[in-house]
Amino acid sequence: MIERDFYPFPDSSNNDWIEQIRKDLKGKDFDSTLTSEIWESIKISPCYTKEEGSAFSHPILFNLPSPYPGQNPRISSNIVSIFPEDEKTANKEILEVLENGAEGLVLHLTGTENLNQILRGVLTEYIQIYFNPIDDPAAMFSQIENWIGSISLRTDMLNGGILWSPSSSLFMGKEHWDQEISTGIKLLNYFKTFKNFFPITIDFARYANAGGTGIQELTFGLGEIVDIMDAFVSQGVSISQALQQFAFLASAGELHFPEIAKLKVLRILISELAINLGASNSADSFHLIVSTSLWTKSRIDKNSNLIRQTYETMAGIIGGANSIWVRPVSEKTASILEKRIARNLSFILKEESHLDKIMDPSAGAYFLEDLEKQIHEKVLTQLADLEENGGWIENFKSRSIHSQIKSTRTSIQESVLHGDKNLVGVNKYQGKTGTVENFSFEKIEEKDFELLPSRASYLLEIQKSANS
Repeated sequence: MIERDFYPFPDSSNNDWIEQIRKDLKGKDFDSTLTSEIWESIKISPCYTKEEGSAFSHPILFNLPSPYPGQNPRISSNIVSIFPEDEKTANKEILEVLENGAEGLVLHLTGTENLNQILRGVLTEYIQIYFNPIDDPAAMFSQIENWIGSISLRTDMLNGGILWSPSSSLFMGKEHWDQEISTGIKLLNYFKTFKNFFPITIDFARYANAGGTGIQELTFGLGEIVDIMDAFVSQGVSISQALQQFAFLASAGELHFPEIAKLKVLRILISELAINLGASNSADSFHLIVSTSLWTKSRIDKNSNLIRQTYETMAGIIGGANSIWVRPVSEKTASILEKRIARNLSFILKEESHLDKIMDPSAGAYFLEDLEKQIHEKVLTQLADLEENGGWIENFKSRSIHSQIKSTRTSIQESVLHGDKNLVGVNKYQGKTGTVENFSFEKIEEKDFELLPSRASYLLEIQKSANS
């Protein structure tokens, strides 16, 4: 083959570019003018070149090949929330959303509902179903088992998972860690033959939705996995088998490219953790659920929320989501229009932007490779610090985790309140269209063991609510 030089320009190194930039700045300070920092530790530079090199330059496999011929390589399900207060109404809503673009459901359950009625007419083998306990998890577990037994559901006819882990119960006020571990092991054993159903989900997103940084989200989520796996291994559970039955729930927030890098690093770190624990689970075997952020939305401006949902959804898909969960800001009381837009976002990105044509479209981007490298190093450092201080469970009991998240949260909320941090449509470029004059506002009351979802604009919402 004859190689043709289509770009007959001399190569320029990164130093060459920076030197030219310094000249163009005409005396202005390079760092203060063109560099910035995100998540209190990750540096953003004005230019990146291939000469830095990175171990993250190769594409990542986000899912196993489809068993169906002709399907595109990138597979992700579009899942939507259902709150079944009335079972017949919930069933009608489920059938309607499945007929109009939804590929999966998140059922928010108290454990008292009739699943046979709620899921009447639903072909479970073709969709994802995630069960999310909103009250006593034990009641919901029994509810699911009774439903499976009542219809003699085959193990290959249930896809999805349970949005619960032993650590989830601690955030609900449960104090007996050993009991929660035992419950987790029972779930693993019961669903062992359900190859496409994940009975335990590690909720990374709780830290981001409560106001934490992307680094804190990964650090504390991985800390949960380490302590859960330690407890499981002590009870004779196989590490490889347990990780195969885990799902991982992360969020996609406002910083588009860093969020993509964060999600890719999450999959890499879980794979490395598996290797360190003596397992050999590959990165494409992990099931990643990505939800749009609750933290980035505001009760003040609807239109900006829709824009944020769009690029967060895109970040989730490019970052490797196996299921994408677009969440309206007023999830349970969202309007029909808000629910329809949320349901259609990932569907449109797939059909019109063709995000399912390439497995890892961001591979080879020097900027993202550098972000991935920095995020990876920072998380490993902070995870080591967490382990040196007793591990996740001890830091939960001492409320050190809560303190760190709340400190970050308050700092950002005060910055938004005082205008130091700009939120378009909230404290900057406010327009009449889409601005909610008498918005629904409820004060967030958080117990010491909780990390409840909050919003960056929360303090500003309090101020506007008091003045309205």
